[in-house]
Amino acid sequence: MTSLAPNSRQPTADGSPEARLAQLDQLHPPRPLSPSDREQFLSESHVGVLAVGADPGRPPASVPLWYSYDPGGDVVVNTSVSSRKARLIRAAGAATLTVQRATPPYWYVVVECRVANVVHPSPVPVRRAIARRYLSPEGADIAVDRYDPDDQVLFVLRPQRWHTADFSGPSLPATDRSPEPVSPAQPNKEETGDSHDR
Repeated sequence: MTSLAPNSRQPTADGSPEARLAQLDQLHPPRPLSPSDREQFLSESHVGVLAVGADPGRPPASVPLWYSYDPGGDVVVNTSVSSRKARLIRAAGAATLTVQRATPPYWYVVVECRVANVVHPSPVPVRRAIARRYLSPEGADIAVDRYDPDDQVLFVLRPQRWHTADFSGPSLPATDRSPEPVSPAQPNKEETGDSHDR
């Protein structure tokens, strides 16, 4: 999958801390990503961190995971139906996914989602498609086939608000940096299959 090209603007040589950080580490003050850039970035094969509300008295649960996303669509994740993560997602009806570029120039995308669909058992073709974003085709098939299909559940997460930062270039003029909501989109039924929420 093609990675987004980092911003190549040169920092100013004014001796300020911002200019020195830009020169030394390609670190500029953050600015929000454009809608097309954030969706393209999310569609790449990053390991995401999913956060979801937890039981009373405990902090939100977070776990790294594989996911699938196509620009303009829903985030799709798969897990064991008996896992704590699955139970918490069902109970909360919402979750937040974070992805980042871990080397300079840094980017991150945080997307708040609501649960739009739950599919159990999880369709094997969708599970294979997720695994093939991260593994070779043969390795993905092996990874998928080692799990009991009846123990797998698919969550379709619809983006509601985006929080993004691009540290690769000079900041844009001041703008409203509040979370940007998105309009509801129709679920992709061809990808997710019919719901069998149990």
